[in-house]
Amino acid sequence: MIVSTWKHTSTVTPTTDVPVGELSTVPPTTPLQPLILNTVQTNPMETFLETSFQNVRSSKRTDEFHNALLDEVLNANNEWAEYTWKFEYQLPVDGFGGTFDIDIAGFDAKGDLKVAILGKAINSNVNKNIKNYANTSIGEAARIMFAPNVEMEKVLFVTVLPRIAPRFNNKKEVVGFDDVKSAKNRTQINNILEAQYAGKVEAIDLFFDIEGVKTLTNFDLIEVKNLDALTL
Repeated sequence: MIVSTWKHTSTVTPTTDVPVGELSTVPPTTPLQPLILNTVQTNPMETFLETSFQNVRSSKRTDEFHNALLDEVLNANNEWAEYTWKFEYQLPVDGFGGTFDIDIAGFDAKGDLKVAILGKAINSNVNKNIKNYANTSIGEAARIMFAPNVEMEKVLFVTVLPRIAPRFNNKKEVVGFDDVKSAKNRTQINNILEAQYAGKVEAIDLFFDIEGVKTLTNFDLIEVKNLDALTL
């Protein structure tokens, strides 16, 4: 799917409607009502996370996550709004000589690939796989950065995950909790990526809290608190 424009909208509701060029018929003794601005804004990433424990392998969940993630990235760097964006883009030849699927790909006006975003939304049983995620990111960075005829501006690995995450057994029963923040602090790869690619490749973790995480038995609908903002 191609996203050629990315707009942020707000709702403005005037209480009077006076055509341009005509005098208002409101009596002078009746004060004009001010424009009412709807200041309630929803964060697409928070909205996604609220139901992120549902249908974790579904394509619909993936699409919702990618849309929310692109919104976060473009809020952090609005210059990239000029790029054409594709979801699930397949790089024809990667650095290993095969193909490679990029979650979100940004192309300049010439049609050249410039930005690759690879995202993960991990919400349970996190710590047991955290080293594998790090190893995978380092390998995937090489596959993109050493792809022939590609001059990348930026490769972003963005992971969205709770600070405290539930662990489930195969019956989907909660059997414990992971201190994800602590485990992530022991699995830092940005120093390696910086040494290899001089700032063109970056790993970003966005943490959030699940309200009442240790008292919940059903995670189908969660309350999201303290979501980190994405900064570039």
